[in-house]
Amino acid sequence: MNKNKSNLKIYCISHKYIKELDKLNLNIIGSGAHKRKFPKNWLNDSMGQKNISKKNFNYGTLTSIYWIWKNHIKYLKQDDYIGICHYRRFWLKKNHDKKIGLNNLKKNLLSSIPYKYNKFDAFVCSPQSLKGYKLSKLIKKGKRSILKDPRIIFDKKKHTINLHFNIFHLYDGLENSIKFLNSNDKKDFLKYVRSETKFFPLSIFILKKKFFSKLCLSTFSWLKKCEKIFDKNKLKGYGQIRIFDFLAERYFSFWISKYCKHKIWPYSLVDTQKK
Repeated sequence: MNKNKSNLKIYCISHKYIKELDKLNLNIIGSGAHKRKFPKNWLNDSMGQKNISKKNFNYGTLTSIYWIWKNHIKYLKQDDYIGICHYRRFWLKKNHDKKIGLNNLKKNLLSSIPYKYNKFDAFVCSPQSLKGYKLSKLIKKGKRSILKDPRIIFDKKKHTINLHFNIFHLYDGLENSIKFLNSNDKKDFLKYVRSETKFFPLSIFILKKKFFSKLCLSTFSWLKKCEKIFDKNKLKGYGQIRIFDFLAERYFSFWISKYCKHKIWPYSLVDTQKK
């Protein structure tokens, strides 16, 4: 192997056509392609027979991750890295420019993992802290949680992943879903969401192929079972409609923390639609 880099394949997921993405050296995947049209030079999540593009309304970016797992990783070696990013969130080189915009994004994009970091199985973005809600927001959105445990008003250690899910997505949705998880992870994941006050957000990550495959197998097997407990017709607003995407986002964070030797890696939020 070249000692200056490790193999890396980055996939950029987008639910709409943005011409600026064509200028980047990334594998662009059109998300929800069963209903949307994308350029022929793009990949899309409805290609071939092994796809779940029709679930995109509730699954979001997961339909593209599923497509990569079922259709593209066969072309990669076990120690190759698979990177997931979005149409406005991009992985950067370690030594990147201080300010990132459309004018310098391409030259700052991560194209390979430096050899000295090859010992890591995964790379993730900085964790999101859930501590410190404003009292007004807690009262407005977390009444049921406050009645169950009033200490969340004063104790920031109570501002857990589970509380966040109850407030912004679906009350008891996360805990009820965990009941369907495989026995190896059920107890640990439940402890994780009840105790952790931060997690790796956004469902963007870089994983070695062998870990990517295991993560996808565990995640999609679980989510398929979870579909039975949610009445999709009763899910209201973005925070609930994309319930499976948000469940996976937290599970990704847990799974990578548990099974992978991981490292925080820089990324940038760039408005790719800005003229």
